[in-house]
Amino acid sequence: MAAENKTKPTQVAVVEFLAGVSDKRREEALTLISMMEEISAQPAVMWGPSIIGFGKQSYQYDTGRQGEIGILGFSPRKASLTVYFNEGFETYGEELARLGKHKISVSCLYINKLADVDLSVLKSMLEKSWKAATGQKAEPQTPEAYRKQVPPQAKEQFEALRQAVRKLMPDAKEVVSYGILGYKQDKRRARVYISAFKDHVAMYPAPLREDLQEELKPHLHGKRSVWFALDKPLPLDFIRRLVEAMTAE
Repeated sequence: MAAENKTKPTQVAVVEFLAGVSDKRREEALTLISMMEEISAQPAVMWGPSIIGFGKQSYQYDTGRQGEIGILGFSPRKASLTVYFNEGFETYGEELARLGKHKISVSCLYINKLADVDLSVLKSMLEKSWKAATGQKAEPQTPEAYRKQVPPQAKEQFEALRQAVRKLMPDAKEVVSYGILGYKQDKRRARVYISAFKDHVAMYPAPLREDLQEELKPHLHGKRSVWFALDKPLPLDFIRRLVEAMTAE
């Protein structure tokens, strides 16, 4: 018979459990509860004697052990706050580098006190974990993260498009905006946007000069999406004129 998880939801009220921890830990726990409730839209529930969880998911290990566990969860232990990431930390290297003082094990993030970490980074990690567990696509937060999630078949063409735009806009800052890559000059909003998909790469121009309208037609999808196929060379001269038009005052 497969072993079952002994940590299960209980009828103990979270507020009753928190009454037994220190004032400082209670304050930190309430901050994490608020953050996780906002992300999950699920109420806080006690799992076992000391874990506060949100939502639930099924699992089964190679050993045969199976059961349910909270999707998000933490335990306000005396030694440290333990935040659970059931998927592990393989995809969180960039976030961990920015998080602040912490330690990790296979699936546990240990924080001595919340003041030691950047809460906005922690929240982005929890959002990513929730979306991964619930089948939602997590939006990248940095250009590097966006590039990592580009479909393999589009990477070469996307990098060629990216390098072409960077060459044309050497002083622009590369940012993630609207979930794709944007190129921002000064303090103004990004003027040029690019993205990648399984069968094409794309740019997103604003309404352009009349002399470019005809040339746009073979590539235009919808009103403002310009597609370039993966199996054809990029029309670099056209891209140059497109960028010039998009960045014109």
